[in-house]
Amino acid sequence: MDDREKLRKRLNRLGQRKTARPTPGLVRKASAPRTELPGREIETPAGFAFRIEIDYPFTYQHGHRQLSDLSGFHPSFAAQVAKDPALGGVGLSDLVFLDTETTGLVGGAGTIAFLVGIGFFSDSGFELRQYFLRDPGEERSMLLALEQDLLSRAAFVTFNGRAFDVPLLEMRYSIGARKRWQLSQWPHFDLLYPARRLWRRTLPNCRLGTIEQQVLDVRRTDEDVPGELIPGLYLDYLRSGDVTEMRKVVYHNAVDILSLVGLTAEILQKHDQGGVPALEPGEALGLARWHHGAGRSEEARTAYRAALEGDDADVKVEALRHYTLHLKREDRREEAISSWELWHDLAAADPRPCIELAMYYEWHADDLEQARGWAREALLCLSHWPAGWRREQMWDQIEHRLRRITRKLEHA
Repeated sequence: MDDREKLRKRLNRLGQRKTARPTPGLVRKASAPRTELPGREIETPAGFAFRIEIDYPFTYQHGHRQLSDLSGFHPSFAAQVAKDPALGGVGLSDLVFLDTETTGLVGGAGTIAFLVGIGFFSDSGFELRQYFLRDPGEERSMLLALEQDLLSRAAFVTFNGRAFDVPLLEMRYSIGARKRWQLSQWPHFDLLYPARRLWRRTLPNCRLGTIEQQVLDVRRTDEDVPGELIPGLYLDYLRSGDVTEMRKVVYHNAVDILSLVGLTAEILQKHDQGGVPALEPGEALGLARWHHGAGRSEEARTAYRAALEGDDADVKVEALRHYTLHLKREDRREEAISSWELWHDLAAADPRPCIELAMYYEWHADDLEQARGWAREALLCLSHWPAGWRREQMWDQIEHRLRRITRKLEHA
């Protein structure tokens, strides 16, 4: 049984009824296309593939972003934001923006990519190319055609593509084209992770569609289709040959690609230190954590202070927790005193700021009365916790601290 027949059988198990199809092994003729989607056939050594092409000018507006917005950022900065040093040597024209539509959302050998959308910058603007699998038997020719485009690029930009799209393509090249191609080794800017860094505290979720609407101000038309319906719509297409819903899937994929460009520019701009005053508190906190993790202390302090300017109590408490830890590690404890006190005011049931203050006054300020007062306050906070081993463990630790401070006071 050849690979194409195996693919058909997998799709049948997903609910596909058998219909008349080209005999496996026969090359599709250019004069007999199966689809009426706007596009053209590309000839490959394995037969014909189907490609849709759209060119956009640099000034094309997608949401509140123009495609040209991305041109102002240096690759080394993108490498810092993506935490992938290999991106430092990759120019804008070397990037390929990738998004796939598949027969399943969980991966596995039975999942195929029936629509692969890629976009890249050229001298004339931004080129969008979408490879559509009209029939599972065309997979090898589609992959070979796609390969010619990918060979002239050097790095991926995706949204969750490091975990899904790129490994899926690797697998399909291995199974469908019998080619071992380590695409996962390419430099990769996966936008999901910096997007979560910036917006997980303020958005209901960090799906691309949510970020499109609430951050990029992208409004899809009624040509769109919900992503969760797409696998089933493709199976319907294979049964009927009706491309009506596939037009919506193609539109969905095209908007995803354009949103990758806009989102890349948005993320890079948000991470630009010069833009900190304009950030929302939750964004500033994400930026502070990024600087903190990279050892950029001054930049981290600036962003932490910006995060503390907002009115969202949850964001402010999280910012205080990380900011005071940062100051403590920098041996700037005196600067942390007011922040520990504010943390206590905002989170009355949290004993941690009280414990930090007790430690500071005992070991650094040599003020044992203050230390004892804050240790007692920590016990009061802890009394609001439900019974359990965590509460008992922390209670024992605080009481041990209180006994030690009391002994010191008695011998003072």
